[in-house]
Amino acid sequence: MSFIDPKAILAGQTHRGMPTGAIVAITASSVCLGAFLALFLLVGGSSFFVAAMLSMITLVPMMAGVLALDRVEPGPRFLLVTTFLWGAGASIALSIIFEIAGAAALTPRAGNNIDTVTAVLVAPVVEESMKGLAVFGVFWFRRDAINSITDGVVYAATAALGFAAAENIEYYIGSAAEGATSLAGVFIIRGVLAPFCHPVFTSMTGIALAFAARRRVLPVRILLPLAGLAGAMILHATWNASATYGLAGLSVGFLIELAVLIIVLVALRTDRKRTVARIQACAAQYVPTGLVATADLTMLSSLKARRQAREWARSTRGKPGFDAMRDYQLACTKLTTLHDRAANAAISPQDFETRRAALLALMRVARQAFLGTTYMAVPMMAVHAPLPPQQPWGAPPQPWSVPPQTWASPPQPWIPSQQPWVPSPQPWVPAQQPWPPPPQPWTPPPPPAPLTGNSAYVEDSTQPTGSA
Repeated sequence: MSFIDPKAILAGQTHRGMPTGAIVAITASSVCLGAFLALFLLVGGSSFFVAAMLSMITLVPMMAGVLALDRVEPGPRFLLVTTFLWGAGASIALSIIFEIAGAAALTPRAGNNIDTVTAVLVAPVVEESMKGLAVFGVFWFRRDAINSITDGVVYAATAALGFAAAENIEYYIGSAAEGATSLAGVFIIRGVLAPFCHPVFTSMTGIALAFAARRRVLPVRILLPLAGLAGAMILHATWNASATYGLAGLSVGFLIELAVLIIVLVALRTDRKRTVARIQACAAQYVPTGLVATADLTMLSSLKARRQAREWARSTRGKPGFDAMRDYQLACTKLTTLHDRAANAAISPQDFETRRAALLALMRVARQAFLGTTYMAVPMMAVHAPLPPQQPWGAPPQPWSVPPQTWASPPQPWIPSQQPWVPSPQPWVPAQQPWPPPPQPWTPPPPPAPLTGNSAYVEDSTQPTGSA
């Protein structure tokens, strides 16, 4: 019996699991982080635990905010883990090494001003380069995971928060040695007033890489990331320089970083609206296939409606229904980003058709799981079917009304791997057909068999659950 793996399909993989490169990066970063923490445990003693606690006080809400940005189009979790550990481990270790080397090289010229020179010139270049490597890694090896500026900001901010968490431990231990007053002052500045500084710095790199991922001209795809990295370095240097001018300078630096943060948040809000509009436009093209209903367009239009739909599915179909509704929503989103990548010539027509077929198969099976076998998501002969259960996510005035043609089940079961969806025989042209429906009336395979122990959304001790 063929089995659909939602996690693998949504991640764009043939099977679930982390790539070898991510495993290597996580392992190396974890070793670096462990060595960093062990070193400062020996240096700080009991103050290490106070510093670690203060660092977590800042990290937890900041990380929750970053993850909240990633709700509409969440990326693979292993990429977030990889970028965070790179920031907290590899980048912090490499930064310490390169900053020490840079300070040693500049000491003969800088003399007594070496600390200021290191903070303003060396640290921004080194730290933003090391943090930025995490986002560049996603851009180089998993470019399909960067589909908007939100994705770029999420990966950049995740790496930056990992770096800031480790760096804060170092600063707190150093200030604790000078007394509780010094520790309180450093915590107020780094942990309360300006915990967003590192994420804002590195987000310049993430935004530039997101724009570069959409460009077809090679020089532009090279220059944009470099410009973003330079912007991150300039913002970082501005903040460090402002600290050398006392409270007045720090206030000016804080206002500059706050203004940049507000601009980034406004851009992210605009990007979310654009993403939702793209999802609705793309999903509307698939209404004739029966995989998307008119009411689903309303459901996909807001996070609140999506959450209500998942709770409705849980109340009517239990945990399998909840998982199916979640996977259906994510598949609609991934289908939209797939079309966007095709329109930007970022994916070959063959890969496009392969991934689209997998996403449509997942949408079909998931829809059957949360609606039941009576409401097949495949167009068939015209018959009238009863209305499905009332859904709470704000459908149009006539929700779930039967269109001129509704769907009935054919006599034979459908198995995705044996009877795959056959794409259009006409060549696919992204620029002319950004969401190409089949040119001929949809000739579907028979629908999925009723849910059994081998279904992707029925818990079975011998089969994986398929939940994402």
